Amino acid sequence: MRGKKAGINFESIIWIPRIIFIIIIMFLVMTLVRTYVATAIETSDIKANLFSNRLIYSPNSISYYDEPIKRAYPGIIDPAKFGSADFLDKSIYYGEKNKEIGAKVVLKDFSDGKEYALFYNNNFFSEQKRIADAGLTEGPGGAKSYTKKYNVLVLKEGSLNNGMLTIDIVIPNS
Repeated sequence: MRGKKAGINFESIIWIPRIIFIIIIMFLVMTLVRTYVATAIETSDIKANLFSNRLIYSPNSISYYDEPIKRAYPGIIDPAKFGSADFLDKSIYYGEKNKEIGAKVVLKDFSDGKEYALFYNNNFFSEQKRIADAGLTEGPGGAKSYTKKYNVLVLKEGSLNNGMLTIDIVIPNS
């Protein structure tokens, strides 16, 4: 006849394969969950859209701003704002050492064929544009380029002319 202590030992010996099986199943479930859960979320296209919208809709940016009524006209671009080379750097702020985004903005006036250009974060744009044009768009150290084109009206000497606004945005991979 067995004692109580011997019965507990015998039952624990029977549970050892069951515990090992449960550990293996838990490990497999955890591995499957890790492979299907996205660990990195790609936000560069959202950043590019946000930057272009900020550029077009902000009263401090390239859109025509009527001072007496304090209203910005998003579809009307003022080419007089393209005169200063660092205009965009002053109107859109991403910090002192901006390593987030760079852009080139080109406004083409169809009435006379004249083009106006502005850069945002010029040195960073030219550096990252070379990387993106070389095809290095994946992984850390790479960059992605986005080009957005908008049909706009150009306000020149009190008249509105048709034009095209091209925004070339470069965002580095994190």
